[in-house]
Amino acid sequence: MKIIEVNRDEIDSIKTLWESLNAHHLAKSTHFKSHFSEFTFEKRMAALNKRDRLIVYVAEYKNENIGYCIASVDGLIGEIDSLFIKTEYRSQGVGEELMILALQWLEKQNCETIRVSIAEGNENALNFYRRFGFMERLVVMQRTHNQEMHPIGTKTVMG
Repeated sequence: MKIIEVNRDEIDSIKTLWESLNAHHLAKSTHFKSHFSEFTFEKRMAALNKRDRLIVYVAEYKNENIGYCIASVDGLIGEIDSLFIKTEYRSQGVGEELMILALQWLEKQNCETIRVSIAEGNENALNFYRRFGFMERLVVMQRTHNQEMHPIGTKTVMG
């Protein structure tokens, strides 16, 4: 296996892997399936390309892309934006190698904070990131305009 750095103009080389990650999130999500079903690689890359600095590492094995990691910096905030390893190559150290490279790059960017966001339904990834020193700081809850509302109960005041 080897890991290469991919330039912004070559980022389409990870499109199939990114789409596999999005499909994984779609399958695992219990509340935000519409987000993942409507999310596209082009939308995601357009958002990432607005970041100040961006790096993409791709893991290759036998001339096949088997995983990637995208990291970016916006101001003084660094982020692990996306990490995916094909199922058959997981638990073999590929993700760890990609994370180490991404974190080394982020540290060289003099980030005050480095963060990673975990999609709802993908909580099994938490322990992976904890191994690199990430800890839960906030739990962000979200409600969308098309989400089914649950009735709010009313209290009866006795007098």
